[in-house]
Amino acid sequence: MKKQIIAAAVAASMSAVALADVSITGATKLNWTSTEGASGVDNVIGTEIDLFVVGKAGDTEVHVNLEDKNNSASMAIKNNYLTTKVGDVAVKAGTWFTGDSNLNDAGEQAERVSLTTAMGPMSLNFQHEPGTATEHNEVTVKAAIGGVNVSYEMENVNAHKILGLSGDISGVKFAYTDSSSDADSDDESGYSLTTDIAGMTVTYQHAESLLGTTSDGFFGTFAAADTNYLVDASGFGITTNLAGNTVHLRNYEVQSAQGAADGTVDTTARDTKVIVTRKLASGATAEVTYRTGDSATSLDVELAVAF
Repeated sequence: MKKQIIAAAVAASMSAVALADVSITGATKLNWTSTEGASGVDNVIGTEIDLFVVGKAGDTEVHVNLEDKNNSASMAIKNNYLTTKVGDVAVKAGTWFTGDSNLNDAGEQAERVSLTTAMGPMSLNFQHEPGTATEHNEVTVKAAIGGVNVSYEMENVNAHKILGLSGDISGVKFAYTDSSSDADSDDESGYSLTTDIAGMTVTYQHAESLLGTTSDGFFGTFAAADTNYLVDASGFGITTNLAGNTVHLRNYEVQSAQGAADGTVDTTARDTKVIVTRKLASGATAEVTYRTGDSATSLDVELAVAF
C-alpha cells in the first residue's frame, strides 16, 4: 500500500513537471560606429545582449527579458510580466515595452494590468496603471472595417486620444497614426505608404509633432525632448535584393530641435542613407549603414545574432 502511495505521489509530481515548460532564447548586437564631425572622427563600439526567459503552465506564461547594454555592470530587467486567461479575457500584468511605430521608438510602460476580450467583430482592451497623484487608464478598441484595420485609444490623462489606420488598397500598404490631447504638446501624426514596383519595394514616410517625438525607424534615432528630437520629417525609400544582399536606400529631410520646450525648429537637414544587410554562413547577420548629408557622415557596422 505504501509503495502504491509513493508511486502515485511520484506520478503526480511528474505530471506537474510535464505541465510546466521553460524556454530561453536570446539576441545580441555588436555595433562599431564611426562619425565624422567638426572636431574629427569619433569611433564608438556598442553592445546589446538580450535574454528572454518564458515559463509556461497551461494558458499561463511568465516573461522575463534581461538586457546588458554597452557592457553595463549587470543585466537589467527590461520586461517582466505574466499573461493568462480568465474565461474569455486575456490578462497581462507587469512591466513591458511597447512596440515601435511610425512615430515612436519603443518605450517602457510602468507597472500595469491589461485586460483584452472580443466583443463581436471588435477587440476591446483596458489598461490600468496605478499612480499616487493620477491613475492612468486606457481603453483601446480595434476592428477591421472594409479591409482597413482601425484602432482608437482613449486615455484619461489630458484626454489623450490615438487613432490608427492600416491596410492594403490595390497593392499599396498604408499606416496612419494621429495622436492628440488637451495638452497641445502631445499632438503628433505620421503615415507611411509602401508598394512594390519592378521588383523593388518603394515607401514614403512622413511624421510631425508640435513638441517633438522619438523614432528609431525610417528616419534614424532621436532622443528625448530635452536633447534632440524629431519635429517634422519626410522621405522616400527603396528596398531591393542585390547579389544576395538586401539593400535599402533612403533620402529624407528632417527638422529637429535641441532642448526647445516650445518645439522651435533649430536644424533642418537632408540626408541620404544606404543600408546593406546580409545573412552570414556563421548564423549571424551583418548590416552596414552609411549616412551622408547635412546631419553628419557616419558608418555603422553591425553584427547581430538570435539564438
